[in-house]
Amino acid sequence: MYLLPCPQCEKSLQVAPAKAGGLLACPACQASVQVPKLGELKSLPLADDATEPSAAVKNSREMTVFARALFLVSGLTAIVCLLVASFCGIRWAMLPVPNSTVGHIESTRADMKSFTAAELIRAYEEMEKTPIDLVLPYVYKTNENIRNRWGKNALYSGSAGFLAVALAAFFATTGRKRAQ
Repeated sequence: MYLLPCPQCEKSLQVAPAKAGGLLACPACQASVQVPKLGELKSLPLADDATEPSAAVKNSREMTVFARALFLVSGLTAIVCLLVASFCGIRWAMLPVPNSTVGHIESTRADMKSFTAAELIRAYEEMEKTPIDLVLPYVYKTNENIRNRWGKNALYSGSAGFLAVALAAFFATTGRKRAQ
């Protein structure tokens, strides 16, 4: 909207660019005012520039700054979380677990089949001396637990990273809507 002065009463009329080249009636004196063509109309002052920004406009600017700050924080959080997820995922992939409980039982069963009767009796007597509850888990079980923890950490931090990316996108679009 542009401000066009009335030639009769000098009152400022708000004119839209769509009215360029047409006639307009002055609301104060009812005089017919010729609206200049679009090129000349653009040289007139804007109606928005003549008034002081309202409180709503000021609040929208403050919210835009707030949205930018939230966008920045959530973006940095996303970067950190995704870097942690990448590190944990690489650690998870690089930690081999060559054996499992099923594999351990099968290898023990295969070893027992190759024993003679006397060796089986000695092995059974050794088992009787040792309690069934092991104080420390087998090495493969420890490695499996460590690998599972790396995998869970990668999953949790990756999820948090993608959530932060979604929040950053939300704050970016919210900030744009309020700025317009």
